[in-house]
Formats: sequence, structure tokens, C-alpha cells
Amino acid sequence: MDKVLHERLSGPAEAVAPDGGRTGDVRDRLVVDENAQSKDDLEPRTKRAVVEAMDVSLLSKGGRYEVQSASGNRYEVDVIDESCTCPDWQQRSPEGGCKHLRRVDHEIKRGRVPRPDGRLPTTPR
Repeated sequence: MDKVLHERLSGPAEAVAPDGGRTGDVRDRLVVDENAQSKDDLEPRTKRAVVEAMDVSLLSKGGRYEVQSASGNRYEVDVIDESCTCPDWQQRSPEGGCKHLRRVDHEIKRGRVPRPDGRLPTTPR
């Protein structure tokens, strides 16, 4: 598990993102198209992930997060294994992940929640 986490967070030694993170880590998954002119340009599941009210918190180092949806349901998302306990993931395993996995990715990329290794972002986004 530690090796997988390290590989996901580190990526190739020569590829360092502007924010100090390594390219190839979980924050580099395409969740929100940076070139999208508006939220209307997003894929529907990604749009729901970004606009719906959800609270995200790190459950444990190693990439496990809890997502509480507006309905009050709580789901456990594992960004390393790319899985979620929600019915959408359990029944369909949608390509690109369910809205909860996408929301966790979005929050990590924006520096709003700790990275999977438990570190806080060094620069706000």
C-alpha cells in the first residue's frame, strides 16, 4: 500500500508540477477541464461533482476520504484504488469515477483537503 501511494504521489522524478506536486499523481487526473469556459461545458457527472453540495474530509492517510452528500448520505472514497461505496460506483463503476470520486479529486487539486499522504497543500489554489 505504501509503495502504491508513493508511486501515485511521486510519479517520475523529473516531472514536477508548478505547485511542487509530481505529475502523474492523483491531482493530475482530469476531473475539471481547465479550458472549459463555464461549468456548462463539463461532462454531466463532473458538473454534478463540482456544483452539488458535498463535504469532503480525509479519513486516513493512504487516500481514503469521506464524502457527505447534500442528502446526508456518507460515502467512503479511496483515490488510490479509485473506488467509492456509493450505489453508482457499486452498480456501474463509471469511467472516470462517480461524482464522489471526482469531487474528492477536485478538492485535492484545489488544495481544499489534504493530499492522500496527509500533507496539506503548500500553496493555495
